Amino acid sequence: GGEGFDRAAVHKAIEHFIGSSAKMSVLDVLGAPPWVPRPGRMFSGATMRQMKQTADTAIQTRRSRGAGPIPDLLDLLLAGEDPKSGRKMTVDELRDNLLTFIVAGHETTALTLAWSLYLCAHDPAIQARARDEAQAALGERAATTADIASLPLIRRIVDEALRLYPPAAFLARTALKPDTLAGRQIRPGDTIILPIYALHRHHMLWDNPDAFDPDRFLTAPRRFAYLPFSDGPRICIGANFALQEAVIILATLLARFKYTLIPGLTPKPVMILTLRPEGGVWLQVESA
Repeated sequence: GGEGFDRAAVHKAIEHFIGSSAKMSVLDVLGAPPWVPRPGRMFSGATMRQMKQTADTAIQTRRSRGAGPIPDLLDLLLAGEDPKSGRKMTVDELRDNLLTFIVAGHETTALTLAWSLYLCAHDPAIQARARDEAQAALGERAATTADIASLPLIRRIVDEALRLYPPAAFLARTALKPDTLAGRQIRPGDTIILPIYALHRHHMLWDNPDAFDPDRFLTAPRRFAYLPFSDGPRICIGANFALQEAVIILATLLARFKYTLIPGLTPKPVMILTLRPEGGVWLQVESA
């Protein structure tokens, strides 16, 4: 941080990129090959170029300035090297990794926190328990990674928010080879969709699936019943980072503020690439 960038402009670029990338074209429905341009997505090209230029500037500036006393994400990426060959990342690799963390981590973590605060406001008793836990662990200071082990309830709240409102509400995979799935023939090029939102609320997998109950995570869920970050070799590379980030921020906020629902402003989940609250989450906030 601190490279003199226009944060509002970067935030706007991310929002524009996500919004334009999420648009489905009639060409998708008709099965047109991927090399056929989709008009609705062509506008995202200029935004992506702007974001790449911003990332390149950050990399050049940081290389010239050097790492700060407390290394941040960019410092760690610049210092990282392959343990076997000792090779460091190229500029293209640095840029792509930096943008992946910023774009993917920005949207999904913000949504997880928004839904977590809404759910806490919806259940004042759980919110009070979480506040007691956060205040006991933190006192007057902000949370750090060292505090995460002392915040098990807040971690469960994040887990439950990801179950009820997974930012990636569905996953799609394209078949490369012929296969059979549940008795159905899969052809190369077919798209297989995993409905994560439905999976997380399925009555055969979860007790009282629509209820907000963080304590259900006192025991580990069945594997493949809970997939907020996917699973297997293509699991989200930033899963641990995202969970730590969400717990740290949520604990700090709950320790300092009390959140109450505003009558008539119940958020409606809508799918725009990610599962968002339509119109945002509106809560009444007061000092704890």
